Amino acid sequence: MRRRFSLLTGFVLAGGESRRMGRPKWQLVLGGETMLERQLRLLGSICRAVAILGPPQNFAGLQVPVFPDELPGRGPLGGIYSGLLRMRTDYGLFLSCDLPFMEARFLEFLARRALEACADVTVARSRDGNLEPLCAIYRRRAVRAIRASLQAGENMTRAFYPRVPCEVIPWREVARAGFASRIFGNMNTQQDYDEARRAIAEW
Repeated sequence: MRRRFSLLTGFVLAGGESRRMGRPKWQLVLGGETMLERQLRLLGSICRAVAILGPPQNFAGLQVPVFPDELPGRGPLGGIYSGLLRMRTDYGLFLSCDLPFMEARFLEFLARRALEACADVTVARSRDGNLEPLCAIYRRRAVRAIRASLQAGENMTRAFYPRVPCEVIPWREVARAGFASRIFGNMNTQQDYDEARRAIAEW
């Protein structure tokens, strides 16, 4: 049975403009559910509470809290900052709405690691060596460092990492735990979406 973590709030990052896709990525349908529904379901399976980060007018009628950006136009880092300000738990699990191959089992793996490490950021590396900051766990106390980055005009999600304790999970550990390299695959274009639909249908 999958564990739910009382110290963890889950957030779906759904405030992007999706220029290359041409439509909101959270509305894309895979396996009979929208990406928003899918990510909320995954987060809800392990988190105490879940919420959406994005323009509230886009999500009217949903029975889920929706939080706008405190500092508009700052990208995902602005969303993470807004979520940390609003949450009542010590840790926040932030998940982008365009990761079609994410699994609840990986989110649980990430959560266990975060609670063991007690770092301000717990983030994994993908197979190509890149950090994956849009499927990561951030502690509430990281707010000051994020605010400093945003005030300095540093809007890249990883901009504040050098200022705080980080727990970085190497790809070899992710792979050893049984996760495929595509788990961090995202959708930016219609072609990405078409490929994801085919892959999900065969999964």
